[in-house]
Amino acid sequence: MRHGDIELFEASAICRYIDGAFDGPPLQPTDVVQRARMEQWVSAHNDYINPTMLRRYVLQYIFPKGPDGQPDRAAIDEALPEIEKQLGILDAAYGARNFLVGDSVTLADLFLAPTLFYVVVMPEGESLLAGASNVKRACAAMAERESFAATMPPMGQKQAAE
Repeated sequence: MRHGDIELFEASAICRYIDGAFDGPPLQPTDVVQRARMEQWVSAHNDYINPTMLRRYVLQYIFPKGPDGQPDRAAIDEALPEIEKQLGILDAAYGARNFLVGDSVTLADLFLAPTLFYVVVMPEGESLLAGASNVKRACAAMAERESFAATMPPMGQKQAAE
């Protein structure tokens, strides 16, 4: 990212810079415990959730490398139980809230939203979220945000229309 004389790479650094450099509601809690929980979820997303859900599952459909250019079914099937486990953990974390931490959107929600979006629109997405009603509700709440709708990829717009 370039902003004047500032050049940054890595999503975490860019997001924190944007949060501090521009007007708008804060994306990082001021309470030390809530900020630590936000950091916990950003790290969990980057270290565990994204590699499983996006790299091992979603990308099998977007960039298929299996036989005859098809998705690698073995890789998908291997990732599904871990995704279900992660969705269960997220479901418990959301509880009755639409956000992972507190009562407003934080960087943790913004990191997780695109990953969950792609899981939802994949062939097994509906069945994966069947047992994670809190995650499903939180995804729907995030999808209603103007910024989310404005940046939805074409495949999501097609899915939303169906």
